Amino acid sequence: MTKLLRSLRTELRYQAWSKMLLSPLVITVLSLGAAFSGSVSNAASSLDRLLSTKAQAEANGISLGDAMNHPLNISVQGNQQVMDNPLRFDYETAYNAHRALDGLNSIGTGLEMITFIVLPILFFTYGCAVAVTDVRQRILKQRVSVQGRRPYVLAKVMMITATAIASVLLCAALSIAAAPILKAVFLTGTNFDFSFDVQAAGNNNPAAQIGFSAATAFFFGQLGFFVGLATRSIVLPSLLAFALLMVAPFAGPYDPRNILSTAGQWVFNFWGGFTPRAMFPVPAGVGLLLMMLGLCSIAACCAIVWARRTKFV
Repeated sequence: MTKLLRSLRTELRYQAWSKMLLSPLVITVLSLGAAFSGSVSNAASSLDRLLSTKAQAEANGISLGDAMNHPLNISVQGNQQVMDNPLRFDYETAYNAHRALDGLNSIGTGLEMITFIVLPILFFTYGCAVAVTDVRQRILKQRVSVQGRRPYVLAKVMMITATAIASVLLCAALSIAAAPILKAVFLTGTNFDFSFDVQAAGNNNPAAQIGFSAATAFFFGQLGFFVGLATRSIVLPSLLAFALLMVAPFAGPYDPRNILSTAGQWVFNFWGGFTPRAMFPVPAGVGLLLMMLGLCSIAACCAIVWARRTKFV
């Protein structure tokens, strides 16, 4: 335990000194600005669409109250959605888009885009950097000799975990603080009397949203770390991860991106305008379990490779 605490303290000092610890925190905060920019734009555009649809409906003798008193049925014909009550659909969309910036709803709004776009590649790269830094600084031999292999690796795993949680919590706190300010500044001229309440879909648990985002950052951070241990490289694994996560088409139902997108439908309501697309149906629970088993397998293989490679370089 003493060696582990000493290794953890040393890792914290090295990351703070090298500013590596600040990188994921700063980038997630900057990404939060992009997320809320899209959410504010979505709220404004959805209201414009509602006003246009409302004017057309009233020209045909249909009031908003009439539309809200009738159910909304959506069917799929070919690749298109067909709805029998477009005014109610646009009202609910605009209502939810504005509600996305209210109170605790803003947590999910801030985390939605970041969780599926930013955190995977950001924390994979951060994990690689944590694994490779000691090799590049030529202090790997010293740290492993003094602290031991297990405390050395475990301290880095714990550091990545703590950084993932801190980054998500920081985004959640800033979301709550920033959302009402952004709404007051950019949506003040779009006042509309949302006199009809819309029942929430039920996917609005801030704790679950924070946990899901933190787990995503943890997964890809640990994946990047163990890959970095085995390859001793940052650029090549990160470029490959970027290509697989951002460019390559989905490989099938059990592609991690497809699994995350499917699981995310149970956690986020996506009122802010961003919606990840799940290309293939997959049981979310089974998919997440396979992802964790895959991470454990990759971690074990990479740890074996690292343990057998010389550290005296």
